[in-house]
Amino acid sequence: MIKILAIGDSHIPRRAKSIPIQICDVLEKSVMNGKFDYTLFTGDVVNAPRFMEYLKRITKTETLVVIGNMDYYGGNQNAPLYQRIEIPLETKEKFTIGLIHGHQINPRGDHAQLGSLAIDNNYNILISGHTHKEEVFLTRDGVLLVNPGSVTGAWSFVASRNPSFIVLKINDITSKINITLHQYDIKASKFREINFNYIFKNDKIHSRIEG
Repeated sequence: MIKILAIGDSHIPRRAKSIPIQICDVLEKSVMNGKFDYTLFTGDVVNAPRFMEYLKRITKTETLVVIGNMDYYGGNQNAPLYQRIEIPLETKEKFTIGLIHGHQINPRGDHAQLGSLAIDNNYNILISGHTHKEEVFLTRDGVLLVNPGSVTGAWSFVASRNPSFIVLKINDITSKINITLHQYDIKASKFREINFNYIFKNDKIHSRIEG
């Protein structure tokens, strides 16, 4: 089982002072049974060295970061525009995840453009940020678009303003994919979890119905 953390858009200290303690608590619980294999950070860190070091400590293999449009004002200026990881499966197929910030897309968060970018780069999953709007969307071409939202609930034009992150679990034997959106509802003062289930087959991702 490959466990991946998708997280980003902290915007510290410009739009948020710190990572909410509720987020840190859930991250701690998430690694009680083992660290994340990879952490993919969608950019717009701006300046949060302590949190980035923390993410490295709870990640076994690699923490990958891309540059966001606001990172030019902070300490993440040397990060690349694109990152990718390839996960070998027992079926001999390779499962590819791409990572971008998303400011390359106009209008922001446009599914058609994100899907085309993923296909052009042979990504099966494309993780992006920028909108601060958390979502999981499967395109007609079998590409999964994932946006973890903002870990601090930072403001944007379409944001929920609720801090969030996403955990992906990929079964490298069965090719099943489980995605959990963790979101802290500020008004209700509680966490909500939303689960999505998929399967990777014939180089495409398909919805999976349980039961």
